[in-house]
Amino acid sequence: MELDDMKKIWGARSEEPADADKIAALLGSESHNPIERMKRNLRKELLIMIVSVGGVAVYFFLAFKSEYNIIGWAYALLLALFGYYFFQKNKLLNEMQCTTCRVKSNLELQLRTLQRYVRFYLVSGTAVVPLLFIFLGIALYYKKPTLIDKTILYPSATNPVWKFLLAWLILLVVSTTIIWVLNRDYVNKLYGRHIAKLKQLLSQLNE
Repeated sequence: MELDDMKKIWGARSEEPADADKIAALLGSESHNPIERMKRNLRKELLIMIVSVGGVAVYFFLAFKSEYNIIGWAYALLLALFGYYFFQKNKLLNEMQCTTCRVKSNLELQLRTLQRYVRFYLVSGTAVVPLLFIFLGIALYYKKPTLIDKTILYPSATNPVWKFLLAWLILLVVSTTIIWVLNRDYVNKLYGRHIAKLKQLLSQLNE
């Protein structure tokens, strides 16, 4: 029995170099494989996030005589959270490129983790839009900015609560639906198709 166990362990070890060689051959050059492309897309996304979200945060910190710092902090927190997410996903992609760790079972496990990351990114990237709408609506309402008049989005003597709630419901549903469709195609272009390609390459190892 012990001899059989030792043979299984030795056989599993002997398969690792073969797996590594096969995976390296299937992935091809580092500049064209799916993992490298996802890393490049991730770096571009991070840069865009820093410029856009960071720029909005700085604007609210500096404009309006610092009256709306709370909005600036909200965007700064959003940038920090997504920055941490990008860091973790980049770390996972680096691990998937590890030449000494390219065992099929290990790479499949990492791929499943990457798929969960991407699903979380899709859901959170969509949810953050209505949440920001709600936060900004509340902040602007209580700050009572002089440049924004009361509209149907705010309750008043001439605007009953049901109209106010209905207006916000329509705004949130429409905006969330649009963002979901756009975000789904965007995430699929940056990551989904490369994950599908990587799964296809891994499936070839079983042939």
